[in-house]
Amino acid sequence: RSIARLFRRGTGLSFAEWRLKLTLMRALALLEAGRSVTSVAFDCGYASSSAFIAAFRRMFGDTPGAMFG
Repeated sequence: RSIARLFRRGTGLSFAEWRLKLTLMRALALLEAGRSVTSVAFDCGYASSSAFIAAFRRMFGDTPGAMFG
């Protein structure tokens, strides 16, 4: 619990929030490089492209297809 509090104090995020943000920032780079949404979703550890798209939309306010399509 102490580590979790120190992490939040240092980053302003919980570890899960930080990890999600890091994963989706990596996804942005892969999408910018021309990779397909499906391949990026699986490379980032999502079980389905729809789960990835939902997380992406929550974080960035739009779908990967709308941003890079």
